Amino acid sequence: MAIDRREHPRFQAYRPVRLQRLGAPLVVETLTKDLGIGGLRCVSPRLFPVSSEVHVELVLSTGEEPFSVRGRAVWVRMIPHSEQFDIGIAFYDLPEANKRRLSIYLDHLSSLLGKVPA
Repeated sequence: MAIDRREHPRFQAYRPVRLQRLGAPLVVETLTKDLGIGGLRCVSPRLFPVSSEVHVELVLSTGEEPFSVRGRAVWVRMIPHSEQFDIGIAFYDLPEANKRRLSIYLDHLSSLLGKVPA
C-alpha cells in the first residue's frame, strides 16, 4: 500500500481544467479526477514530463471565471489499455484569493453527503 505524502487532502472532483506546459503552444482541455489545496490529478492525452512547469486554468463552478495557477507535474503514469496519462500536478505560487476560492469549494465538497478525501 502506497503512503500518501500530501500535505493537504484531495477530494474526488471532476472539474474542467486547461493545461499548458510553459513555453509550449499546445493547450490540453480535460477534467480533474481529484483536487486539493496543494494540487490536482487529471487525465491527459498528452505527456507532461515529471518536473515540467504547467500553467493551470481551473473552473470550480459553472458560470464562474476560471482561476490560474502555476504548477509542476510531480508524477505521471500511463492509463492501462489507453493512450492517456494520469498526471499529478502540485500547485505553487497560488495567489491568496484563489486559495480562498479553492478552500471554499473544497469545504463545500467535503460537506456534501459526508464526503471524505480521495
